[in-house]
Amino acid sequence: MNQIPLHKLADTFNGETAILRYVTGQNDLPAIDYAHRDDYHIFLFIEQGSGRFLIDFHEYEITPGSVYAILPGQVHFPASDIIATGWILAIDSMLVKDEYQRIFAKSSLLRNRVNLSEEETTELKRGAEALYKRFHPDRNPIQENILHDLFSYYIGLIAESYHKEFPSPVKNRYASITFDFKDLLSTHYREWKRPSDYASRLNLSPVYLNEAVKKSTGLSASESIQHEIVIRAKRLLYYTTLSIKEIAGELGYEDHAYFTRLFTKVSGLSPTRFRSKYLT
Repeated sequence: MNQIPLHKLADTFNGETAILRYVTGQNDLPAIDYAHRDDYHIFLFIEQGSGRFLIDFHEYEITPGSVYAILPGQVHFPASDIIATGWILAIDSMLVKDEYQRIFAKSSLLRNRVNLSEEETTELKRGAEALYKRFHPDRNPIQENILHDLFSYYIGLIAESYHKEFPSPVKNRYASITFDFKDLLSTHYREWKRPSDYASRLNLSPVYLNEAVKKSTGLSASESIQHEIVIRAKRLLYYTTLSIKEIAGELGYEDHAYFTRLFTKVSGLSPTRFRSKYLT
């Protein structure tokens, strides 16, 4: 396999921009048991359950009263049988407010799960139920607008829980710059390897870009670029049979020896050792 499968929302759910499901056990879960990516956001709200799954090499134990935000492009798959009761929302990123996307993007650097308080669990359950009642076909424009407002309310509750877990007391200007930087990074990581490349496109000085990113995420702009490269390299090392030289080329490095040194510096393992560790 030379490519990690990418699932598109429109293809998976027949043109819908969002889908909400209530699951009550193993048989209700989507039958996808292989590593893949999605081009949309997924929010898993677990009321009760057990099992394990992986999101970008972080293994999560399913626990009651927890919520998981899976971002577009993150590789995920079940690491065991999963039996769960709760809600699954898959939604086009255009329906997720920018400020919420920033919260999820920042927290994903640490982890993708938040454990909810009893009060948060109750409120989120009510939000999901309200959404579900409005989620019917043949909606008129007013009903569609109400549904979108409920999406924002429900996702906002999740974002609030993440924000409490991963507070980011930074200036709004810094947060806006960091979001734009990471948006560019997700598209141009192959050809732009220096903070100055991104600073130029954003009409900023490299020093100011670095300050904004550092304040928002705790990582410098250079470290963020390296993190993006390494996580994508890990996905290719684990989920494909591409050689290390081919992976270096996929990520924009003609000198695969340099890529190997960078990967080793950031991850603490050489690409060969990483692949060997996780595939044995």
